Amino acid sequence: MSKKLVIDTMFCDLRKMQESTLGQYDSIKVSTMIAVTNARARELMSRYPIEMDCMHTIDLDDETTLNTLNGKTLFTGRNTPNGRQYLVVNGTMTITPDAGDALRQYMGLSINGLVLCPDSLATVLASKAAVNGKIETYPDGAVVLKSNAVIDRAFALRAEPGRLYWAAQRLIAVDDAVDGEELAAKGVRFAAREAYLTESLAESLAPLFDPDTRLVILPDGTTVEQDDLTLNGAALRRFGDSLLVLGDLRLTEDCAEALSNLEYLQVEGDVYLPESLADALDAVTETILDGDVHYLAGKPLFDKLHITVDKSLLDAFPDGLTLVDCTNVTLDGSLTPADVIDHLAFYDCKSITCPAALVSAVNAVADGMGSVNTPDAAEDAGSEEDAGTQHIDAMSYIL
Repeated sequence: MSKKLVIDTMFCDLRKMQESTLGQYDSIKVSTMIAVTNARARELMSRYPIEMDCMHTIDLDDETTLNTLNGKTLFTGRNTPNGRQYLVVNGTMTITPDAGDALRQYMGLSINGLVLCPDSLATVLASKAAVNGKIETYPDGAVVLKSNAVIDRAFALRAEPGRLYWAAQRLIAVDDAVDGEELAAKGVRFAAREAYLTESLAESLAPLFDPDTRLVILPDGTTVEQDDLTLNGAALRRFGDSLLVLGDLRLTEDCAEALSNLEYLQVEGDVYLPESLADALDAVTETILDGDVHYLAGKPLFDKLHITVDKSLLDAFPDGLTLVDCTNVTLDGSLTPADVIDHLAFYDCKSITCPAALVSAVNAVADGMGSVNTPDAAEDAGSEEDAGTQHIDAMSYIL
């Protein structure tokens, strides 16, 4: 019986591999985001049956240690490494202007996520880091806010005189209690890619923004939702007559009256609504829809973590069923391809598991689908798995 080693990890350090370990296996498969190697490791890999699938390879000497930070990271001048270190960051990393010397002392960095970097350190970052994500540079001395930051009365009371406030994406000011002239008297300034201001605030706040900031003027009283939003009729009425959604908007069948009573609707993402609400959406006095509008046939179901669709569920909804943003969808073997084609639709579902006979039908009615899996294929793969295989699944692993 052949003996195999399968390693699935985010970071795999191969520098300490021993021939006595490698010689125990007929094959070794390493799946990793970052592999750490050196000359000795590469020589061993050329002589032993090692298969590696990785996104990034780092070559480090034996004296350099690997340090990992997960989540939001504030990197300041105090982050000086202790000895020779290579730093891996998973998540958003904000670098402060005093961090230049600390950055230079690392042997290198790998950053998986958004990086907020002061203009003065952009060159240092480029020379030291491999970034798998987006880099946003901000003016030195600016106060870094959230990517989507709100300027309200509480913010205005805390604003420091003479400071520049910067957001990577946008600034939002819809609070009537904000006094733009008071902020101007303090010498407060703003910079962002874009800013959303209500009519009554625009005149006093607009001069405080960087000239490159795109300004969007909203009706007074507009409610702003920064994330995806799923609403029924009662919830939609609570938002008033003006609504801005920065994510996707999903509406249920009972939203017709509340939707037609809106005077202003702006959605930066996609809109998902039943076909029966088409006229109500058209009745909105002013609409700005930057994404696509998806009219959903039959009964829409949103954001289900696990859902199984069988004959009895379809019989309960003779007009059909549309699943939107569901994580794990399972189609029962009692369904036929005709059932799928005539009565089902999928939008942005992460994973759909179904019998092999239904795969073509699922592909025909799915939009933005993640993956289609068949239990038969999984069983076949499992049956072929050698009983002598050793699996290692870890965040990081030293081979």
